[in-house]
Amino acid sequence: MNDVSTLVPSIRCREVRYRVSGFSLLELVVVIALIGTLIGVAINRLLPYIDEAERVAVLRVEGQLRSTLTMEAAERIVRGQAASLVELEGANPIKFLLEPPKNYVGELAPAEVGRAPERHWYFERDRRQLVYRLGEPYGIARRGAALQDPAFAVRVAFADADRDGVFEPRQDELYGVRLQRLAGEEWLAGVTRR
Repeated sequence: MNDVSTLVPSIRCREVRYRVSGFSLLELVVVIALIGTLIGVAINRLLPYIDEAERVAVLRVEGQLRSTLTMEAAERIVRGQAASLVELEGANPIKFLLEPPKNYVGELAPAEVGRAPERHWYFERDRRQLVYRLGEPYGIARRGAALQDPAFAVRVAFADADRDGVFEPRQDELYGVRLQRLAGEEWLAGVTRR
């Protein structure tokens, strides 16, 4: 038989005492400072990757434009309209894409070019060129003043028999069309400072 008096002392020995504890104000400040420092270091390390992603996105659009122009030229040649390739000289290459880039603002007159938002594409009507307007980098480093906005133009490729620089269907041999880089070579190559 179990005696109740023998069970009581064993229950008392197993009594669990709880102590209420928490952070002191000093510990909380130290933890917040540590987390803030880690976030600052992480952001400083990640921001250059955002700039690199911007550069790669511009190169991707450039590649899409080159492919689209090649397809447009091939289609015209197959249809027997090779002479119409001359009409593509100075054309807005965005018009040949199925869908323009989300940051394309359209065709702008010279007076509107200065108001074009940073990190956006636009086609400058008078100069007949497609431009990507650079912005300040997200990282700590500043972009050099000598770096130019990348600019591109559609050019007719031909063998200039009379060396006058103008395509003449009767004398010059037509090769096709190409997207020519006019400016921004350094930035597109990954150079951010000079």
